[in-house]
Amino acid sequence: MKRKDFLKKIFVVGVAATCALAPVLVRSVNAKVPESQLYSYGINGIYFYDAYGSKCSSAMVGLYDGSSSAGLSDLQAAFVDTYHNIAEALSIEYGIPWETVVAQGILESASGTSNFAVNRNNFFGIGAFDSNPNNAFSYDTPEEGWRGYYENIRKTSVYRNNGVFAGETITNPYAYAQAIKNAGYASDPTYVEKLSSLIKAIENRASEKGWALSAELATKHPEMVSNAGENSSGDGSGSSQTSTSICVGAGNGDINATAISLSWPDRSHSPTDPKPEYREALNASNGVATLGQGDSCSIGGNSCDAFLATVMRYSNADADFPCCGAAMQLEYLSSHSDLYEEIENIGNTSNLQPGDIRASGGHVEIVVQLDDGTYKIASASHCDRTGDHGGDYYAGSNFRVFRRKQ
Repeated sequence: MKRKDFLKKIFVVGVAATCALAPVLVRSVNAKVPESQLYSYGINGIYFYDAYGSKCSSAMVGLYDGSSSAGLSDLQAAFVDTYHNIAEALSIEYGIPWETVVAQGILESASGTSNFAVNRNNFFGIGAFDSNPNNAFSYDTPEEGWRGYYENIRKTSVYRNNGVFAGETITNPYAYAQAIKNAGYASDPTYVEKLSSLIKAIENRASEKGWALSAELATKHPEMVSNAGENSSGDGSGSSQTSTSICVGAGNGDINATAISLSWPDRSHSPTDPKPEYREALNASNGVATLGQGDSCSIGGNSCDAFLATVMRYSNADADFPCCGAAMQLEYLSSHSDLYEEIENIGNTSNLQPGDIRASGGHVEIVVQLDDGTYKIASASHCDRTGDHGGDYYAGSNFRVFRRKQ
């Protein structure tokens, strides 16, 4: 069967297959229901709610009519038609223009054909770094995969701080695209231009289909703007789910995940051979190498202070974290009680959390926790060792311990 015919066959408007064990109730788009029981969307952004939590119901959405629009290929048009309803419903709930998110989905999942999209319902590479499939999140349904994107934007402070839930970014897909790029969403310098071209084509498709654009949507659903205001606080009040998905890489806000991602898992590498992800971070717009901070060892990625500064900046946990000099960083940590809480060093991990920073006058490092629960030390050493997390946790009585406040 040709792909076009296959898409026509499966993307049927209003088809909902329901097993006998799960009576399906309908709730409005902003209903607050338990996360374990809220699992898919129906037509026009309606939740399908399974009172038994059995997840044995499903809802097909979208209808591909077999024709592309100006600027969209057949495959891209099929992707837009299939996921428009889901994106629109989430855009009302979160206060994010759906046109941009769909355009991002086209770019980042190759219109739903990528390995992550097909096998993990992950259309945006959430949890992955440099397309590393071992880090990418898996979602039970496509609907959950789309929600993962919106939750990532809502929960990451750097996006909120760049105004994605304020002003015209709520309803203007082009302004929103620029806001997330300003926040470090993508390293591609032409990312906004690529999105803008797709957004224009998606707007054409919306006109053909009679769909409301985000500006119209906000007029029909004023809660879209108020939800954006709630989500701008990042306290979770504007969402009916609380996914923990975080995008590992630039702007993720997760010190632990970023430290692991930027460091080798062992100590067998040359001091001048930083992990490719670390090299990329060193050369980011606020990277140590780009800014020429520190000496040649710092710029080359084999210095403890440069590694810590890179993790803090690249994750956007603290975009202003200073470099270089371990003693100076200790002074920064201890003097910024508005940002960092000092934790008692009791010589074991019982009161520690992944991502805690240990600092002395001569060395700084990060306590990380691997997926198997093992605690390790992520660090580098001046002119001697590039970033790695191959060292086991040790007591280190000379260290002071600091934790980034949320």
